[in-house]
Amino acid sequence: MVLENPIKKQSLQSMVYESLRQALVQREIEPGEQLNIAKLAKMLNVSTMPVREALRRLEAEGLVTFNSNKRILVHKLSPQDLEDIYIIRMPLEELALLMCLELEDLAGLEVLESLHQRMCRPRISAAQWFDLNRAFHMQLHDMSGSPRLSQILQGLWNSTGPYLRIFSGNPKAVTRANQEHAGILEALRSRDPKKAKLHLRSHLRNGLKSVRVILEAEYNSVDR
Repeated sequence: MVLENPIKKQSLQSMVYESLRQALVQREIEPGEQLNIAKLAKMLNVSTMPVREALRRLEAEGLVTFNSNKRILVHKLSPQDLEDIYIIRMPLEELALLMCLELEDLAGLEVLESLHQRMCRPRISAAQWFDLNRAFHMQLHDMSGSPRLSQILQGLWNSTGPYLRIFSGNPKAVTRANQEHAGILEALRSRDPKKAKLHLRSHLRNGLKSVRVILEAEYNSVDR
């Protein structure tokens, strides 16, 4: 997570935010871990102010928590948190997909196709697949044409990102996800809203099941 060069002032806050978000989503910083603003600032070679501002943004996305005793903790999802996120996410994802169909963004579809092809490469690493999977979903959200909807969905996706990072190391789950992405792409190409919703719902429900298994395993290990 250490940056090789000092962060430029004009993009300071956004770059600090992106650096911390990536470290959290990719589990370089584990759920439940306590954060120290001064240490993070030193690692990123910046003052404490942009770090604090970035952490507040991440708090709004559900990735960190500021406790009443002034401790800052990386948020650890509970099974109920997970269910709530997907209950909210599913209809919004469906709305974004239908809006994509209405706009018919051919250039955006080409980007999705390229990302999908890269995700299906043999011997792709779990980290590479995870990054491409996130880019695929962010691109799909952007193609809705609604910046506000895209921002909301990004926050919901990021909340489950640390657990999806583990999911990306499961070859069977990755193969299934690639097949589901292919179905979504085909529905977009043929402009078929019924098939688009069908493939998206299947994809999200399977993702929920996979992440739930990871969460339950973590909670069971803590209880032992």
